[in-house]
Amino acid sequence: MKVFRIVPFSMFALVSPLPGQARPDLYRCEGCEAIHEHSFDDLTSSAVIPPAGEPGDRLTLTGRVVEPDGRTPAAGVIVYAYHTNAEGVYPTRGDERGWARRHGYLRGWVATDERGEYRFETIRPAPYPGRSDPAHIHIIVKEPDRREYWIDEVVFADDPLVDARYRARAQDRGGSGIVTPNRDAAETWLVRRDIVLEP
Repeated sequence: MKVFRIVPFSMFALVSPLPGQARPDLYRCEGCEAIHEHSFDDLTSSAVIPPAGEPGDRLTLTGRVVEPDGRTPAAGVIVYAYHTNAEGVYPTRGDERGWARRHGYLRGWVATDERGEYRFETIRPAPYPGRSDPAHIHIIVKEPDRREYWIDEVVFADDPLVDARYRARAQDRGGSGIVTPNRDAAETWLVRRDIVLEP
């Protein structure tokens, strides 16, 4: 198994909008086009990301996507997620094409249902080895008739790297990406990342 390490946080230019304006950096994100590497036609609101036997603690990520008003459910929104493995790297098998060569095989796509809800079954990622970035799950969204864009990564409140400094730097794109993990009776981590679409 090949592994590939990348530094994603330097890819994005952040620009603060004026009050009431759409974010000017909304569509500037390297790698967002990876969301198109899967057909949208057969997506459901739930997906299993890891192959059978993938090492790591099981994790279920759920959430609800709403319009910019913060209330109206947003149906038919494509949500693309990818993350590292239990060793903190993006694993590949060697036959990947496109963005899979960088994002690895721990990635998945869903389309929100009529209630705006989505669900991923996966494993809990580890942070990059030797780095100061917390463990995270990248999220890219694609609304109908709009270009794809990234939102704040899912990070875990119990991660010591999610400290005051990290929280102060958070952009809160799509709402806060900081989630509180809890374990169920089957020892699966449960987290919820609700998403508010950008204006």
